[in-house]
Formats: sequence, structure tokens, C-alpha cells
Amino acid sequence: MNIIHFFLKAFFILVALIAIAFASLTFYGWERVWMASFGPADLGSVTFKGLKKDPKPNQALICPANLCDSESVDQDSPVYAVAADRLREELLKSLEEEADLERVDNNADPLRLRLVQRTEWMRFPDTIRVAIIAIDENTSTLAIYSQSQIGESDFGVNLERTNRWLSRLEKFEQHQSSHAGSLTVTFSPPNSLSAKLISPP
Repeated sequence: MNIIHFFLKAFFILVALIAIAFASLTFYGWERVWMASFGPADLGSVTFKGLKKDPKPNQALICPANLCDSESVDQDSPVYAVAADRLREELLKSLEEEADLERVDNNADPLRLRLVQRTEWMRFPDTIRVAIIAIDENTSTLAIYSQSQIGESDFGVNLERTNRWLSRLEKFEQHQSSHAGSLTVTFSPPNSLSAKLISPP
């Protein structure tokens, strides 16, 4: 009985210590904890041409055919029947629905975006890079690279995010399908991309 009492007491003390530690970290700020442990949340810009994902399965890459490394691409990018500026406008509008999302680039190139999004409780940061790509005056596409800073695996979060963003653009296209200049979505065929990069990713 004394042994059982001892282990129960030790267990409750351990739970209390964990709770105190968690509360202290929450008060101190998880963002500062991750910053001190892993460095800045913003992982910086990338060059999409020939881009290869690193070996960790904590990222997702959406890219037009023949732009990024083909073995790294999770999904080919849709092609939209609108100019690149319009696609950027609609993407930014759709991102207003996202929680805990911050734009971190300096807006030097209007067709390039870099954002950091954090999880709700633990504030784990992911960096998302976007390049809007003009194919011609009335057609455009985009590339998205979403990457977690912390952890070996992302449990599919980054691919889910990129699909969610593309889904919103698709919904816009469906809503506007009866109007002139609507956002018409096709998919770039394998081994072909006639895209001219306004600003090379």
C-alpha cells in the first residue's frame, strides 16, 4: 500500500510539474521559445526553378510542369484564365480567411509572396512562398512551397494548406463563371509549360 501511495504521489507531482512548465511556456510565449531554439520563423525566399524539397516530409510543393524538380512536386499547378495581377489580387483576398497568417516579405516584387502561418496553441511556424507566374497577358499560374520549421513530419498539414488555398481560387472561378473575365481553371499538361516569368521565382 505504501508503494502504491508513493507512486501515485509521484505521478501527481509529475503531472503538476508538467502543467506548471506548460503554463510558464505559454506565459513566456511559445513564439519566443521556438525563436530561441530554432531561429527566426521566416525560412527565407527560394528559387522555384529546379527547386527540390529537402528530405524531411514536412513540406508541400505545388508547381507548374517543368519549373521545379519533377520528383519533388506534390501536385501540378492549375492554370487560370486571368492576368497575373488579377490572380494575385484574388489570392490575397482569399487569404483573409486564414487564421494566424502573417506576410513577411518586403513587397519588393508584387508577384512574390512570403508568409508565416502558426498553429493555434503551440504556435509552430510554417513558411509559405508563392510565385505568381504570367503565361501571357490573360493567363497565369502560380507556384507554392509550404514548409514547416519544426518537426520531422507535418502530418500532412502543408499539403492540406496548399490544397485549401487552391480550393478557394477554384470556388472563385465557379462563382464568376457566368461573367466575362472569369477565373477559368485548367491544369498544365505534363512536360509542357509556356509560362514566361514576369519575375523569375
